[in-house]
Amino acid sequence: MSDSQINNEVISNIDISKDYDETQGSDDVHYQTFGRMAAFFGRDMQAHRHDGFFQLHYLVTGRIELQLDDLRYSVQAPLFILTPPSVPHAFFTQEGTDGYVLTVRQELITPLLNSLYPAHRELIDIPAFCLSIADKPDELETFSHYWALIRRESANQFAGREQSLAFLAQSLFTFLLRSIPLEDHRAGGVRGELKLFQRFNQLVDQHYSQHLTVPEYAQILGITESRLKDMCRRFANRPPKRLIFDRQLREAKRLLLFSDSPVFEVAYQLGFKDPAYFARFFNRLEGCSPSIWRENNVK
Repeated sequence: MSDSQINNEVISNIDISKDYDETQGSDDVHYQTFGRMAAFFGRDMQAHRHDGFFQLHYLVTGRIELQLDDLRYSVQAPLFILTPPSVPHAFFTQEGTDGYVLTVRQELITPLLNSLYPAHRELIDIPAFCLSIADKPDELETFSHYWALIRRESANQFAGREQSLAFLAQSLFTFLLRSIPLEDHRAGGVRGELKLFQRFNQLVDQHYSQHLTVPEYAQILGITESRLKDMCRRFANRPPKRLIFDRQLREAKRLLLFSDSPVFEVAYQLGFKDPAYFARFFNRLEGCSPSIWRENNVK
């Protein structure tokens, strides 16, 4: 892992749910041991990013050489690494370094700032950081407790598993974010283009049911449509329209999975004026109708 790696190479986007098929958990919360991830991806991990996901590493043994955006670390376990969506990172670990990796969809985590910092939410960002907890026995005990619950929930098919994993992930992140001075990480600390891309994703989370167009999102961001398209291609390797569609599809699946609402009501909740158009939209992206998808996935 060279010092200039992140700055000089094309940085790949790794979608854990698609690029690694041994992850346990749900569509929104992916869990696996660090050792098994390292066996698959390698211990000399080249620069990469995870669009749309926060990633949390909890290493309990060994040491890591880490480049996290433009910061470098060399830290002995036990430690935490928090990587926000699309932030580039690379690392090297020796054999014997092990722990756990949690990859969580961003829409589960960013709302936590509203409750942690209700008075000045717009001024605070969740930063990328590496935190040693070797001298924090209370935090270590609490973190270990949460990870044990997440591990147990991920490995089994209990009723309510998806909701439980989401709750546990949010609880773990809340406890972790309390442990760092977020007031020291004011919005704007992330590099310009990446900050704009993260802001676009936040806007999509807020407005996906309003069916705003790509030009409308660009106008809110104060940039041109071509710049927004270029930015999405660079950070996510997808056009902005597809990122919007992906968010609508994820919400459609949640409603189909966790509510008893008929398909036409799901369509209206998602802002579709015509349920038939929603059915075509779903079939185009998923390859089957909403009704068939629900029948195949509701246990």
